[in-house]
Amino acid sequence: MSKKAWLALVVLTVGGCRIVSQQELADLKSPPNPHMANTDQTWQNKIVPQIVGQARPVTDLMTALHAEKDFDSACKKLGYRSQDENPCIFYVKVEGKINHLDTTSRSGKMTIADKSGNNIIVQIGPTLRGTQLRDAFKGASYSDFNDQVLFGEYGRAINEQAVKMIQSVPLKTGESVIVYGVFSGWDIPQSIPNITPAKIEFSGGQ
Repeated sequence: MSKKAWLALVVLTVGGCRIVSQQELADLKSPPNPHMANTDQTWQNKIVPQIVGQARPVTDLMTALHAEKDFDSACKKLGYRSQDENPCIFYVKVEGKINHLDTTSRSGKMTIADKSGNNIIVQIGPTLRGTQLRDAFKGASYSDFNDQVLFGEYGRAINEQAVKMIQSVPLKTGESVIVYGVFSGWDIPQSIPNITPAKIEFSGGQ
């Protein structure tokens, strides 16, 4: 090939390049991971019902955890983890009055005076820390992705669904609420960790 022809080919090739959007990039994945589709339906129809169905009153859970001989036994009996290298996820129910709302930070929180007498902190976002909701779902795990970036995107998509749920609830100090959510741990906690919610409702289902 002559030098002129080679240069023309290079120019043609470079000229044909363009920046693709994130959506186009996702569409180029072949085949696309089915778990990335319809995360809103997965959230509503699978993740939330699973967490609500397995949630224990938080003080009952803490009592049961401390009655176990070790953390592995506690996780197998009372929690869930898809792989041994993951923290254990526990499903909880918190019921009480909101006594504080912190909305000044993007990592907002509310404090609930649980009917047991404990003050329990619940994440309200709009930025939710961690991937507890993703890791709590028994319908998908890292082995279904084998791609750390895609698995991370999946976790963010689930957290976005949780944020939409939180923002749809008119939270006010003094309101009585029921929160169904999760927390994770590598050991039996001495105090109740921050909760990431999957469902918030007013007491009595208002």
